This record gives sequence, C-alpha cells and structure tokens, in this order.
Amino acid sequence: MTDHDNTVAAPMPPDVVAWPREWRCDPLTSGHDLPPLFALVGASGGVGTTTLARMWGPAADSDTRWPANPETTQWCVLVARLSMAGIDDAAARLRGDAGPEGLDVFGIVWTPPRPGRIPKEVNRYAATIGELVDHCWWVPWIEELMLARRDAIAPWLPTSPLPDKKHSNLAAGPPLTVCTTGADIVATVTTRYRH
Repeated sequence: MTDHDNTVAAPMPPDVVAWPREWRCDPLTSGHDLPPLFALVGASGGVGTTTLARMWGPAADSDTRWPANPETTQWCVLVARLSMAGIDDAAARLRGDAGPEGLDVFGIVWTPPRPGRIPKEVNRYAATIGELVDHCWWVPWIEELMLARRDAIAPWLPTSPLPDKKHSNLAAGPPLTVCTTGADIVATVTTRYRH
C-alpha cells in the first residue's frame, strides 16, 4: 500500500475458506480441444509454462499455482529455469509448499535461461534436486520462439506424427525435441495412472 492508496481489504466472511495463494481452485483447461492430461506449474514466473502448454496439446498452464480443483487434473510437472536461482526455486516449491489433496508432482521440466551450454555445476545441482521427483526432462533453447506469437504456434497432439529433425516452422508444430518430450510426459502419465 502506498501513501496515496486508501483501499482497505474487506474482512473475509466467516464461512469462506481461505485457499493458500499458491493453489489454483478453478478448473484447468488445455486451451485446445482436449481435456488437460497434466498441469504445468512454474517454480517461479517467466519459466515458460504458457508457451509449453501451447506447444503440448494435452497440457494445462497452471501458472505458478498448484491445481486444487479435483474436477480437472492434479497431475503436475514443475517447470523451472536451468540456473542456480531457478533450481533453488524448484527446490523451494518441492520441499516447502503445502499442496492440495490429490496433487501429484511427478516430474520437472528444465528450461534453458539462454542459448548455449549450461555450466556443469548447474547440471549437477539440477540432477540433485531432480531426485525429489520421479522424472526430469530438458527442453532446449528454441531460437524461433523469439519471433513467434503464442497463437501462431501449432500444438503437438498425441495423435500427431513426429516432425523430422530439421523442422523449425512453429506454425506447423513444435520442434522434434519438444514433441518427443511431450510424448514422453504423456506416456509417463498414462503408465503412472493407468487403472
């Protein structure tokens, strides 16, 4: 609140349950014609959950909040920057947050902070924190994303054929590495939760 701000928070009615601010209570959507199979949750803001959810048709973007609505998926992949600070953020979320009932964080997707090689100290730290979950995936730097608008990126769907290695037209779908990572996450979810 600033000196010029005269707003006052209204008291919460006694019958309203206060949800932790790191929970998302509305139903998730995938943004495509599919119900979301898994949610992407950012270890912090700006790690790429929205772009990844756009590229993976079965994913929902849960921003930085744990999905708490049992009507849609609570199966989560944490998304974090592959930097010391980003790994600290992932560790803090995995070790410190109280998640809603039904939440299952089964993996981490590491996103690069820049093009080029990642220092081995960072990779070692990521491997250590990665032991807190069952699966880790790495998404490479995608230069074409610098000029792409999200609504111009075609999603990968589980029924889509995989593109060839040289594919770089985001309007036709994500690059092969992003598609194979999405396919691996989908396979992990279907194996893990098969009844």
